Amino acid sequence: MHQTDRIIELLGKYLDESLNDQQLLELQQWANADPQNQQLIERLNQNNLLIKDIRLYWELWNDDEATNREQRILDKVAQRTKQPSIVPLYYRVRKWLPYAAALLVIATTTLFLINRESQKNTDKEDVVNAADILPGGNKATLTLADGRTIDLNSKQSGIVVGKDITYLDGSSIVNDKNAASETLVLKTPIGGNYKVVLPDGSQVWLNADSKLTYPSRFASNERIVKLEGEAYFEIKHQLISGNKIPFKVLSNGQTVNVLGTEFNVSAYAEEFQLKTTLVTGSVEIVNLSSKNINKIAPGQQATLNGLETKISNVDVDKIVAWKYGQFSFDDKSFDQIMREMARWYNIKIEYEGGIPTDRFTGNAFKTDKLATVLRFLESSAIKYRIKTDQNNNYKVIINNTANGR
Repeated sequence: MHQTDRIIELLGKYLDESLNDQQLLELQQWANADPQNQQLIERLNQNNLLIKDIRLYWELWNDDEATNREQRILDKVAQRTKQPSIVPLYYRVRKWLPYAAALLVIATTTLFLINRESQKNTDKEDVVNAADILPGGNKATLTLADGRTIDLNSKQSGIVVGKDITYLDGSSIVNDKNAASETLVLKTPIGGNYKVVLPDGSQVWLNADSKLTYPSRFASNERIVKLEGEAYFEIKHQLISGNKIPFKVLSNGQTVNVLGTEFNVSAYAEEFQLKTTLVTGSVEIVNLSSKNINKIAPGQQATLNGLETKISNVDVDKIVAWKYGQFSFDDKSFDQIMREMARWYNIKIEYEGGIPTDRFTGNAFKTDKLATVLRFLESSAIKYRIKTDQNNNYKVIINNTANGR
């Protein structure tokens, strides 16, 4: 039997209260599967005279006590409607009245299904085409020590902090030399990245939704920056009087001690873990909670989670793929991949039916539109749709339900 026909049959039995336990369970499961299904049952239960009359008719007509049955029906109906003229009408329609309930269920259910399909079509009209969502780009702000914030040029890819603060091509950003002193903050928004050349010549690439706090002049005995989010560091050796000046990266829960090396630090708050991946050179990871110090070699990653620091061998190219304009799907959970997408395309992620456990391999280019990047979902037949919320923000809804896949 077609599912719609089966539901109509069950709803008819529900109205005349003839459902057995198994049928009741079946109907409950159908209602719980979709809030709109529950709405239909509530609609059938609402204060509707026709439904009440049908239920009353069935109740009295099927009563074992047949005495004055018809008159009792008439009295109840007349009392409810306050229309005595209904009596003649009753005698004309009583033969088909038992079928009216079934017709009512069919009509109500049909209208419900039509309305729901119409709603789906409306949703489709409201759904945003993923091809319309553009990738991020060169976006950042520079906050000066006096509190002023400068929106950096999106046609430029980075800045240089020296005697003055300029773009990579030498064009000036800050003319006031006093404003270029003390603490500076480079911040990338969701959907943005930017590069900074620090006063010692070290280079830092900031990933999306990240912040780097650093001085316009380093101290003579140490170089310290603070990171929130993700960045790739290319640190220069620096000597004063023959002594190496250490470089330190502070992030929530750890300190990375560097002498001269290339490494990647991922310290997003929502990731719950801090990951430091060494490309070349040597670094020490100081766990500020446990006070443990771990030294890692090139090709290794230190993962800090509370008191624990785990050292593992990794494929460095996959970790730093973002620096070269790519997404790497290898060895990542589905929700981690989608969080990276969210930070770059400025989207919200919502799951229906839980987070998929599928694993993926391969790369995608960060310069592509969202639709192109999301093609990796096709291999697992994962469905998705995109809507805008009341603030016109994009929301990608991943459907991981049995019917959605």
